Amino acid sequence: MPHVEVEDGVEVFVRDMGEGDPIVFLHGWPLNHRMFEYQYEPLLEAGFRCIGIDHRGFGDSDKPYDDYGYDRFADDVKAVLDELDVDDATLVGFSMGGGIATRYMAKHDGAHVGKLALLSAASPCLTKKPDFPEGVPHDEVDPLVEGARSDRPAMTAEFGEMLFHTEQSEEMMDWVWSLGMEASGRATAAAAETFRDADLRPDMEAIDAPTLVCHGIHDEITPIEVTGEVLADGIENAEIVRFENSGHGLTADETERLNEELADFAG
Repeated sequence: MPHVEVEDGVEVFVRDMGEGDPIVFLHGWPLNHRMFEYQYEPLLEAGFRCIGIDHRGFGDSDKPYDDYGYDRFADDVKAVLDELDVDDATLVGFSMGGGIATRYMAKHDGAHVGKLALLSAASPCLTKKPDFPEGVPHDEVDPLVEGARSDRPAMTAEFGEMLFHTEQSEEMMDWVWSLGMEASGRATAAAAETFRDADLRPDMEAIDAPTLVCHGIHDEITPIEVTGEVLADGIENAEIVRFENSGHGLTADETERLNEELADFAG
């Protein structure tokens, strides 16, 4: 079942591997499910079922022109989990995928999900609001939107340079860039507007599932004090794990430790 047709006829790509307790992965912007390559193998070997979803507009999913808000992304996840008929899954959301996971848990009452893991999440509120002055200034996020519209290859490369705290190989950086270039330009710009403008603080009150918040202390994209610590304080049953040697891309900065945390949490 490589694709699931969702409510508006869009086909969403799904990669379903292994057997055992299910872990559902929601990727970050502007990448796709393959960003979790180095999580899948060890978790599969540990006996988990791993389900990766490409959000509409990204990876191998359909790329409609419009509708890249968190409500639509969350509805797509619901359609996939309904179709797969999974139960008691661990939902893992990275960066923008963390925002999608937050909205999903609130809008769909945590359907099919027993535990929630938020990794470097762009949630609940990334940018400054009148009652959230600690947020990131809008003008730090606007270049991502503008770059997606004017020179997406350059913007994607520059964004990749911001991801990691530890040194990555040139080949790794090229691979990350190639994942971003599989997205549509329209989805890249529109989804950046979504995570720039969203305020999911009310959604946190609706989440009662055990929640693991993993965040790098050197994160320059979603700073831990703006997002990770707010999530840990705002979700009733949440625990935060600080990754001392990670930036935003803790999937590669501290791969082994992240995999251990996920396996322990999901088990």
